[in-house]
Amino acid sequence: MDKRRSLNLIISLVVCGGFLYLAFRDVALDDLADAFGRVQPLWIVVAIAISFAIMIFRAWRWQLELRPLEQVPFGRLWVVTAVAYFAINLFPARLGEVVRPWLLSRRSSVSFSNVVGNLVIEKTLDSLVILFYILVGLITVENLPDWVRTGAKFPAGVAALLVALVLLLWWRGESFFDRWVVRYLPERFGASVKRVVKSIVDGMSILPDTVLLLSVFAVSLALWFLPILSSWVTILAFDLDAPFSAAVVVFIFIGFGTALPNVPGMFGPYQYACILALGMFGVEQADALAYGLVLNAIQFLTLIAQGLIALPFAEVSFTDLMSARGEQSGPDE
Repeated sequence: MDKRRSLNLIISLVVCGGFLYLAFRDVALDDLADAFGRVQPLWIVVAIAISFAIMIFRAWRWQLELRPLEQVPFGRLWVVTAVAYFAINLFPARLGEVVRPWLLSRRSSVSFSNVVGNLVIEKTLDSLVILFYILVGLITVENLPDWVRTGAKFPAGVAALLVALVLLLWWRGESFFDRWVVRYLPERFGASVKRVVKSIVDGMSILPDTVLLLSVFAVSLALWFLPILSSWVTILAFDLDAPFSAAVVVFIFIGFGTALPNVPGMFGPYQYACILALGMFGVEQADALAYGLVLNAIQFLTLIAQGLIALPFAEVSFTDLMSARGEQSGPDE
């Protein structure tokens, strides 16, 4: 591991430890045990089922996104997606991000760069959908603190910037790189860069298909509603006196936490985000902490379980996943 990744890991551990201290501070173990004792198992089973469904929606959405490039079977995409999110949530410093394009490029005719272009569209749509749910929270919850309303301007700005960059890359990307980048590079390397840029732009070929793009956006809305629904079901499992809007606020606060350096699983910031969010609705810290621990465990462990199930079908080893970034360190042909 290089120095930068080591530094990121150290910072993430410090952030994790700091927020775990804040989350557990002033919480009596007896109160925490009482909170766990009130959990209704049937609702937990429902929350687990919803978390498993999230991966199905991810694979379904990806199949729609890839339709202009190749008709990839749903089962194959579920395997690739499950293994990729397993890696993303298990490896430090987001090392698993490269696994999805790397693995699909090994199991289809879609190139690594094509998938990168496709994922640029996906991340942009995700930003717009998350912004939508943030706006829902801002509208439906009156007593949100000022820092949340101010902080909402950041994802709004990011979403607007991503949309602008995607449109510019699609419209003028190849000509821009050809004129301002490739011409100044050695001929062989410049040709490779040009091929990569073209592949990335080709991977964004869903853009002209308005009907398909709207379909992907609709599935994205449903996909990102599932974590909110899982949060609400877990509120029911703990029999907390909180409305459905509390689940939306939990989603928003956890989203803010993802902007911090995090260890795999986001332990620490996740629990403290739940405490802050539910505290706005009068939920005691011990109850909110127990809730955050259970919800975090459900979402994290279902991802890991699906990844372990899918790994043999992906025909790759744990070591292969660790080396994926190195294999794609240069332009692909």
